[in-house]
Amino acid sequence: MKIQRFATSIVLYLVLFLLSCNSPESYNATTIGQEEDLIKKGDMTTHISLKDLQGNPHLFAIGSVTNLKGFIVIDDGKPFTSSVQNGSVVIDSTWNTDATLLVYSQVEQWKEISIPDTVKTYKNLEGFVLRSAIENKIDPDVAFPFLLKGMANSIHWRVSDWDPNDKVVTNKKVKSSGLKGIADSVKTTIVGFYCTKEYRVLAEHDTKMHLHFVSDDRQVSGHADDISLNGGMKLYLPEESHSK
Repeated sequence: MKIQRFATSIVLYLVLFLLSCNSPESYNATTIGQEEDLIKKGDMTTHISLKDLQGNPHLFAIGSVTNLKGFIVIDDGKPFTSSVQNGSVVIDSTWNTDATLLVYSQVEQWKEISIPDTVKTYKNLEGFVLRSAIENKIDPDVAFPFLLKGMANSIHWRVSDWDPNDKVVTNKKVKSSGLKGIADSVKTTIVGFYCTKEYRVLAEHDTKMHLHFVSDDRQVSGHADDISLNGGMKLYLPEESHSK
């Protein structure tokens, strides 16, 4: 009898343990490359080619071009690679790009969420994304994608253009290389990734989210260092899909 009760207890324990385990969601992000290796080891080599992902349906991604020669954003299977040529930003919409860093996900279904007028700054937005994720039962400890669509009051952007002759890599120099600018009253789609473990989304140490964007008129694209909102954008969070 004691053995039977012990066996029953073990079974119940295993059932409870399995129920407590969170299974991976279809939209969980995959990270390629490590920003720490880029900064500490100067590793800007190719870790993935966009062509390797070309056939993936409903693909969303952000990343850095090999040798830090631009930024990548993929919006629902449409790639946009921004680079600096002759002092101007050029956007390439082909898959002919290699990346040293990339975080990507596949999302078939999104939930639209209105962003209140009180969310105006980057930090406001970061907090709103976290709260919205938790309210929608998204685990913020696991990297997940999100979208922002609409009219941004302003976006402080940059496009990297690393000097290949510079062999000393620092975070400050990486952030200052290339072109910078401000896009005012810009209609855009922003592809973002969030995680409490910022290295999982290749983010800076002072933020948990990472944003790349492309303007609707395709005139500017790149990394968003800062953003100002005025009630003209919507947040989109991923929903679980069982069709993959």
